[in-house]
Amino acid sequence: MFYAGAAMPNHYTAMGAVAAVGLFLRAAPTPLTYAGIGAGLAVATLMRPNDGAAVATPLLLVGLGVLAPRSWARVLAVLGGVVAGALPWVIEAYVRFGGVRERLADASDVQGGLRPLAAITAQFTAVDGPLLCRPCGADQIRTVALEWWILLPVLVAVGLWAVGLWAEGLGAAGRATRGALWLAVAVGVCAALPYLLLVPYGAPRFLLPSHALLALPAGIGLLALADRARASRALAAALAVVLVGHLAVQLPLAHGNGRIQAGARGDWARVTEVLREQGVRAPCVLQGNTSVIPLAYVSGCVAAPRASRTGPERPTALVLREGRPPHWARDWRRHPVPDTYAPGWTVLVPPQTAFRNTPTDMRS
Repeated sequence: MFYAGAAMPNHYTAMGAVAAVGLFLRAAPTPLTYAGIGAGLAVATLMRPNDGAAVATPLLLVGLGVLAPRSWARVLAVLGGVVAGALPWVIEAYVRFGGVRERLADASDVQGGLRPLAAITAQFTAVDGPLLCRPCGADQIRTVALEWWILLPVLVAVGLWAVGLWAEGLGAAGRATRGALWLAVAVGVCAALPYLLLVPYGAPRFLLPSHALLALPAGIGLLALADRARASRALAAALAVVLVGHLAVQLPLAHGNGRIQAGARGDWARVTEVLREQGVRAPCVLQGNTSVIPLAYVSGCVAAPRASRTGPERPTALVLREGRPPHWARDWRRHPVPDTYAPGWTVLVPPQTAFRNTPTDMRS
């Protein structure tokens, strides 16, 4: 839940994917079931079209009878959800970017150029921070933090094995349960592949949909191991050591990243205080070289989408961190932000703004 309160799409994509897969697997679907499948995929696709497509692909293969008996109702529900989620994105593509191809090209440029590459190393690096590893060349992979990448597939494999054993004597019902778990794994893997093979940087949140789906077989695997540990002291001891080791690695990482995020949010508040002192209040427009959107949100301003000193997007103030102002703002008044977690924050305001907010007795 680390990202749940942030303006990030991955958490909502994960919830939509889990809902869609769960309802897709319902043995006796109703019209509400199909509506739920469509709604889950619509949310996932609206948040991230590429994630929606990745989640929908295995579901369509199953619905079309490639891996199971054909179900046109499920296929239509999946397609309807993807179309409903993608439609606003397509409309915006034509309104703001000139077309779908142009928007995809712009998106690729923003991401640093989507292309086949071994991006899994970036995910390895991002496990212990920074949470957005971009670029990742200057950071190192911390070996001990990779235990989650080892533990998760092991638990998933144990879960699939345990369900396979349990399902052997249950006939069709057992096969359906085993197939459902395999489908969750397939969708989880498909959702992760674009971020492991195409995106040239890493962030743990990218894999939230995959983790949400893989948590199902992993949880079953953990329960199966715990059940067998009751009859084996050696297995119980080994399981306890693994779990304690997992917590010993993950809790400090969570605490450290939480502290970093708290410090960053504190910086936004301090920047806002300096903006207020310089008379920058809503309605206002901010520009800067980092964290412009959250800074604008906290200060009640609007984040300017591009650098410009004229027209409706002319900034009321610039907020820079360890950066040089553009040539048109070199005569703006600079106000360093004190006591920040990350050093180097500076607020720049036009001379007339600074003059308006100078005490009267200092102007004469």
